Amino acid sequence: MSKVLAALDGHRFWFQLYMYEDKRLSFELVERARASACEALILTADQTAVPNREYMQKNAFSVPFALTPRSAADILRHPRWFFGVLLRYLLTTGMPRNMNYPTGYQTSILTDPKKRLGLANDRISWDDLKKLRASWPGKLLVKGILHPQDALECVRLGADGVIVSNHGGRTFDSAPAPIDVLESIVDAVGGRAAVLLDSGIRRGSDIAKAIALGAEAVLIGRATLYGISADGEAGALRALTLLQRELLDTMAFLGCTRIGEFAEATIEPTNRRADRMASD
Repeated sequence: MSKVLAALDGHRFWFQLYMYEDKRLSFELVERARASACEALILTADQTAVPNREYMQKNAFSVPFALTPRSAADILRHPRWFFGVLLRYLLTTGMPRNMNYPTGYQTSILTDPKKRLGLANDRISWDDLKKLRASWPGKLLVKGILHPQDALECVRLGADGVIVSNHGGRTFDSAPAPIDVLESIVDAVGGRAAVLLDSGIRRGSDIAKAIALGAEAVLIGRATLYGISADGEAGALRALTLLQRELLDTMAFLGCTRIGEFAEATIEPTNRRADRMASD
């Protein structure tokens, strides 16, 4: 385990940062993270524009939330959620607010602060990373790296780690899968910074593949969100338990007693197996 991961092992407070169009707002959030005793700052670089998520349009999902005939019918079909969540908000604190936004833009989810706030991440630059490194005393990681040269530049500018990610495949459909470029980035970094992998982790064997190809850890988001949607905190714990069990099963099949024993020769990613079969 690298020094970065060892330093984070006993802490649970990471802060993920977007670089807003008004960059002063981003640095305001950095100060909030510092005041909240966050141990690590993650600069997100894998969503530089508003993505065209067609499935959201198909499902009539909008930001801000809009009460349409379809959404109203959906609410009525889920009375437990209506009484336990929506009605509870309306009778107590009111609708949830965007508390993760800078001060002054923490409005209700029924309003759209994005248009006024200028949340576009398309003005992010290497100079921003340099300034973050100068102002942030804790661990600094950059998420959304898919090219070895970008990883090297992050390290040169003082990043403690890079996160190989394509934002869960939800932004640019022609971006490579992180698992496909992981090995080249690990080789380029050469141990000078931690390399983590995000996006596409659905089973314990996926964790094993990432570790075998050089990742020091993986980030898991969607699996736990599925769990939360199904059963709240217990559901998230259930999702993590399943991943842990599958990872232990994978270790047993490979004859490994420690994660550190994973070797590239023991696990073959699907795309590499397909290439080998085609060449045969």
